[in-house]
Amino acid sequence: MYLIFVDECGYRADWADEDAIREQPVYVVSAVAVPSESAAQLYEAIRDGVAQLELPETNAQALGRGEEIRANAVDRGDGFWGKNPSLRDRVRQIYLDQQATTYFVVCIDKARHRDKYPSPRDPAHLGLQLLLERIQGFLDETQQSGFVLIDANKRLEPELRERSSQLLREGSWGIAVSKFYGMPYEWHLGMSNILEIHFGDSKCSLGLQIADFVARHTYSWWKSGKDCGYPGWSYIEPRLWKYPNYQGRGYKEFP
Repeated sequence: MYLIFVDECGYRADWADEDAIREQPVYVVSAVAVPSESAAQLYEAIRDGVAQLELPETNAQALGRGEEIRANAVDRGDGFWGKNPSLRDRVRQIYLDQQATTYFVVCIDKARHRDKYPSPRDPAHLGLQLLLERIQGFLDETQQSGFVLIDANKRLEPELRERSSQLLREGSWGIAVSKFYGMPYEWHLGMSNILEIHFGDSKCSLGLQIADFVARHTYSWWKSGKDCGYPGWSYIEPRLWKYPNYQGRGYKEFP
């Protein structure tokens, strides 16, 4: 069984407004899949790695037990992190470069999404659906089940709880065009390999903190013009599902 942790970056309720798009042009939702038998070892590796850095005001053994290192502060270089670039990258590596993890990211270009569709869906709702489709595909291919934990966003949680429950009950569906026949057809994907979906607090989950690092650094990589040298991306890219052929699998850009 896999434990799957989900977080997002770039959400705004007024996402379609010009000023909002200018400030946050992309919405990213990420997932981190960890085999359940590897979770304890993974958590120990992260805590031990951070402990060796001797960071001020950081209790490494309390990470995921009420404390966290915020990915946005590391990524932006806030305060201590801006003055200590080597420690900043070491923390990125400790969180992102762990052997047991498989990553999934969905990036929604807000301007293209708004301009392409007459009634565009909220990127947060659409992103969750696209991400769960990929998680289901991964679980089906590996013949495993998955338990999903989503970092709770108070602004989104009630709606996403309802949407995730609906997807578990009814699956996902849509219209696609056959590459062979050139004709549209309707498809349906059940979510039978996903056992449950719950919401949690990243302070109480190291898995959610990893997903936070993946979402935030993918967001900044996208905003940088997809610079392959953007800090953190070199750790994320090799762990995307189906790497190196990850387009449409572990990595999805929409539209």
